[in-house]
Amino acid sequence: MTQEEGTQRMAAARRHEALALVAPDPARHGEAICDLVSKTFSGDGFFESRNHCRNGYILNSAYDWKASRIGLVGDRLVTHFGVWDITMRIGKARVRMGGIGGVSTDPEYRKRGLMARTARAAIAAMRECGYDVSVLFGIRDFYHRFGYVRAWSQCDYIVPAGELPKERPAAGLRTLKPGPRDDLARLYNRASARFTGTAVKPARTRRLWQPLTQGRFWTDARGRMAGYVVFRPRDGRLECREACGDPEQVLRALATVARQSACGEVRLDAMPYDSPLIRRVRWGNCRAETHHARCGGAMVATINLASTLEKMRGELQDRLRASHFASWRGDLVVADARQAATLGINRSHVRVTPGGRSRHAIRGGDRVAQLLIGTDDPAEIIRAARMRTTGDALAMARVLFPNEHPVMGLLDRF
Repeated sequence: MTQEEGTQRMAAARRHEALALVAPDPARHGEAICDLVSKTFSGDGFFESRNHCRNGYILNSAYDWKASRIGLVGDRLVTHFGVWDITMRIGKARVRMGGIGGVSTDPEYRKRGLMARTARAAIAAMRECGYDVSVLFGIRDFYHRFGYVRAWSQCDYIVPAGELPKERPAAGLRTLKPGPRDDLARLYNRASARFTGTAVKPARTRRLWQPLTQGRFWTDARGRMAGYVVFRPRDGRLECREACGDPEQVLRALATVARQSACGEVRLDAMPYDSPLIRRVRWGNCRAETHHARCGGAMVATINLASTLEKMRGELQDRLRASHFASWRGDLVVADARQAATLGINRSHVRVTPGGRSRHAIRGGDRVAQLLIGTDDPAEIIRAARMRTTGDALAMARVLFPNEHPVMGLLDRF
């Protein structure tokens, strides 16, 4: 090792040791966080990105100042691992999900392990703050080291404009502007009530759209919002980023906008597989593009296994009642890499307790999180992850943790 290399290593070590990990304070650190995140994610330009952070992404949003973590070297903010407090659906269950975003490191402090320390501090904070699970949309081959695994493969549907309805919408289209709308939130939450992975929209939280994104809505006979589409024309294609309402009226609205925008096809992005709209699209002529990523894209981690299962208890009971295990009695242990919980089952009634032992057990690593949200067929998850199952556990897994085709809409991501 040369003297210069030794000096560089010593300097890096000093900087590493000097990192202070703290929960950010909105008054002291808000602007610095917006600047750092905007420098990292400046695809639409730094100033556009900074305005996005200030006006609804970080400030005035569901950003959790207690669970997020920043790294400071002296007074300089050098790392940021943001947490958004989101309620997420697993079937009819509602869990507290920590959405991860704005993950940034000052360019002068990269490749020194500082982000790894920041991430682990934020995950520990989420556990202390009472989160159940965490979801992120990240780069490849990085987040697995913190316990995150593939959450789902996103499927988008592309429909040629000529295959869309020729009729105009039954009601006239009105301009939908970004911002909080109680009626939109109610409409979306009713339509998404049982779709795993979807976020429960808070009616009054500010929501920003990306540049060039537009919206249209229509009303019923009483003047109430009956449906809407949010879209972005791009390179001759109309990207539908969210839609709600009667499927036929949604497709008519998209067809109208596609003709006005001279778009040859419409792409419906990240929408629930079993939604009426996507079922209607599959009945016609379209193509589906499924994007798989072994480690990257949508990823999930279990933060508190017992509390997640407790909140899923009603959903688990419904699944048992509808199965051939409706009269089963016994204990089923579910264990991941760090935690275990026992499902005490008595004729479809479920009781959840931390820890426990039983001859019926599913013992896996981080990929137990995939079972909880139904990423894939449970037998496939268990086989691919080489989980250990004993007693009736494999058969029970097929009933308790079916494939839910989870997905989160683009407008609810963080």
